[in-house]
Amino acid sequence: MAKKKDVKKATLESLIARAQQRKEAANEYKEYFCETIGETLLIKKLPVTRICELLDLNDANTMREGLELNSQLIYESVPLLQNKELQEAYECAEPYDVVVKVLDGNMGEMEKLCNFIMAEYGLAQLTEDVKN
Repeated sequence: MAKKKDVKKATLESLIARAQQRKEAANEYKEYFCETIGETLLIKKLPVTRICELLDLNDANTMREGLELNSQLIYESVPLLQNKELQEAYECAEPYDVVVKVLDGNMGEMEKLCNFIMAEYGLAQLTEDVKN
């Protein structure tokens, strides 16, 4: 931990520069290597308010509810999975079904991917606590 005298004070310029960095980062994607499919998925950072909404909807008292939350989080964070042609190829009744089908029902992989996504918000440990 930095000593108090080593801590840099916020300035108007530094906060404005930070705002610009955030705008640029909003269009960036993170890469996640998915072992199940052997390929890299591009992950888009969702607005923090959407993450809060998803977590607020979470009443994951059962494995099924946890699976639904994971599927929704992954679906919304991976733009490729939102492709209608992909969903048709996997014969998905509901759009979120594509997550389970593409990942071959590998719940461990889904969990790792969710943790990767949530780490972008400083919440990777929170998802573990919510599910346990």
